[in-house]
Amino acid sequence: MLDLKYALRSLARTPGFTAVTLLTVALGIGANTAIFSIVHGVLLRPLPFQDPERLVTLWELAPDDAGIPRRWRTTAASYFDWEAQARAFESMAVFASAGMNWTGEGEPEELLGARVSASYFDVLGIEPLLGRTFLPEEDLPGKGRVLLLSHRLWQRRFGGSKEVLGRSLLLDGEPFEVIGIMPEAVYPTWPQATGRLPFLPLYQQIWVPMALSEERRQNRGSHVFGAIARLAPGSTLESARAEMDTIARRLAAAHPDKRGEGVVVAPYLEELTGSARPALLVLLGAVAIVLLIACANIASLLLARSAARQKEVALRSALGASRACVLRQFLCESSLLGVTGGALGIGLAYLGVSVLIGLSPAAVPRLSDSGLSVPVLTFALAVSLLTGILFGLAPAIQMSRPDLQLRLKERVPRAGLRRALVVSELALAMVLVVGASLLLQSFVRLRQMDLGFRAENVLLSEVNLPASKYQDFRSITRFHRALLDRLNAVAAVEASGLTYDHPLDSNWIDGFAFEGAPETPEREEPFSAALRIVSPDYFRTMSTGILRGRPFTDLDDAEHPGAVIVNQAFVQTYLGGSDPLGKRLVTTTPRGFWGEPLPNVFEIVGVIENVRFLGPATPPEPAFYLPAAQFPVQEMMVAVRVDGDPAAFAPRLREEVWAVDPDIPLSNIITMERLLSEALAQPRFNAVVLGFFGATALALAALGIYGVLSTTVAQRTSEIGIRMALGARSGDVVRMVVRQGVRLTLAGLAIGLVAALVASPVLRSLLFGVNAADPWTFSFVAVFLGSVALFASYVPARRASRIEPLIALRHE
Repeated sequence: MLDLKYALRSLARTPGFTAVTLLTVALGIGANTAIFSIVHGVLLRPLPFQDPERLVTLWELAPDDAGIPRRWRTTAASYFDWEAQARAFESMAVFASAGMNWTGEGEPEELLGARVSASYFDVLGIEPLLGRTFLPEEDLPGKGRVLLLSHRLWQRRFGGSKEVLGRSLLLDGEPFEVIGIMPEAVYPTWPQATGRLPFLPLYQQIWVPMALSEERRQNRGSHVFGAIARLAPGSTLESARAEMDTIARRLAAAHPDKRGEGVVVAPYLEELTGSARPALLVLLGAVAIVLLIACANIASLLLARSAARQKEVALRSALGASRACVLRQFLCESSLLGVTGGALGIGLAYLGVSVLIGLSPAAVPRLSDSGLSVPVLTFALAVSLLTGILFGLAPAIQMSRPDLQLRLKERVPRAGLRRALVVSELALAMVLVVGASLLLQSFVRLRQMDLGFRAENVLLSEVNLPASKYQDFRSITRFHRALLDRLNAVAAVEASGLTYDHPLDSNWIDGFAFEGAPETPEREEPFSAALRIVSPDYFRTMSTGILRGRPFTDLDDAEHPGAVIVNQAFVQTYLGGSDPLGKRLVTTTPRGFWGEPLPNVFEIVGVIENVRFLGPATPPEPAFYLPAAQFPVQEMMVAVRVDGDPAAFAPRLREEVWAVDPDIPLSNIITMERLLSEALAQPRFNAVVLGFFGATALALAALGIYGVLSTTVAQRTSEIGIRMALGARSGDVVRMVVRQGVRLTLAGLAIGLVAALVASPVLRSLLFGVNAADPWTFSFVAVFLGSVALFASYVPARRASRIEPLIALRHE
């Protein structure tokens, strides 16, 4: 307690030093705590399920046309085979998306939902907040007219009333009885595309039974289902993978169409956070480097401060203080600085978490639940204590040396340790600034990438037609044409179109074969490509160029021969760049739903430029486009290009849809520019945050050089005065001081270049179009850092050159 009281008095006597030190500690610990709170919330916090470490996801693994193994959603038949044969799992469940229109209670609304098997909630280990979950018999066709509500929807539309249980809601024109309310949690969601994109943090609003017909249960061609399972007691991830490999080989032998396919068993938490994990871990490492630089800076300040306290320590030693007592005293001061700065840092972290959540991509799961929880505060306290010891250890050891009394006779204290600290600061700053520069270049290149469409002035919205009311292709086509006619009659609308997927999405991979092409042994299976369903004016709406042939017209309908438009990637992949016009292809999608007289054979009538469906960082994938009137589906998106602000057109779009059918809701209304911004959100977040840390590291390193040289100038005032009295010019003094800064800078940059080369591969997965060891980036950063360091050296050098010899000698 005496040591702590003395430490408080000692720090109070030097308010400037104390304030600078506390601010530096607060910035370092605040940044670390903010980033750790995000990492803990997303990656480390246990899932809100029973024994979440036993939850796994299951995917089918099959080669694509290039022979590259890719993860796919599973088929119904594969899932039921797994369920019947696997013994490594205690239970297994299957789920799929189920967007349904809710009508009959005010404004129509589309509810994001999931069709799930009766075992779904048992696998997750979740009990309903109210009511019950599904019974096995409700999973049979025609028996599943029941639903569960999410906690959010229950609160928003029903005010949390328990009276909702037993009520009937009209979904897609059919009555569904509410049997339960689920608690708040993150649930498995719809796997995007073919498994190449991660699970997204969508929040289901309703759940309904899967209720598959026998025909659907036997289907081995439609990869449209997600699957989850719970490991049995005593079963491990490795044993489950080994068993599923055996089952995959057994299915391949029994079903020729399963040849070459396997099963992927992955921990559910990894599946949920897979895309965010690399970036968050890189940022956690970067912010730890910032803290190390801050510690080195504070240690340098403490070493400079200790020079003025040598008499104090000598007096303590003369009065009988042991080395341990002196060491304890200095560690008390540094620990007090660390803990106090840590407390201030927690306040900064509270603000920083809000900023980080605002900057972070919307697709990062569980991000909104991040905050200053007990584990995060424990982390902050531990880092504060560790930091205090870390930056106080070197000064404490140096000041507690038993020969300190002899060193009182030295005119200039040794500065070797301080110089070493500055060199390490520069090296660490080099690593961060190189990383920030690489990420910034990557983001700029992504922004400049030609996406194959123009996002400006385009509004998108989902328009889902209920199957109970729109049962055949004629009724679907009538609605689509009526809607587009009304939209095109609006003065502000430049063009409008319909599409199954917006330009930055890909949810439908379909097989096809070229008509008349001979079968070969190496090509027993059909080709596959992204299937895009669009209306005639869609390409004009999105400003996607027709390179050859013609666009779709209103004559490409059910009464005319099938037409198809392909992209450049399709032509290069499957036709070797030859002229595709006139060639005919046949799709393998079951046609029963659409019925006759829809065409089954489609002639290639045009070629369009490539669109990067999976984002700017992904290569264009082969795709073929079919006319909406020849391949009608209920779930479509309407795209409208307007003259003016597209977001302001949303109310008018809603009016036009309701003018055609007042029971059709609009959902997910969003501008194309917003979608593009979200596609770039992760690289933008990486570049901005790491850029901030790099700038902070650069500033701390520059302050470190400035502090060392300023202290050196102050300690050598008399020497400089004598030199100038003997004829040294101002330029000589400047060169003498700057020379020290140059030596420190070159040493730091040399070490930093090697460290950056070693660390740069960590960023490889986050970069696009930039080499992780790009020589121009390394050279530019070295020159830039060197220039900043030299400027920081010049300021104290210039001050030293202005020392008056007489004043310096009189001071001596």
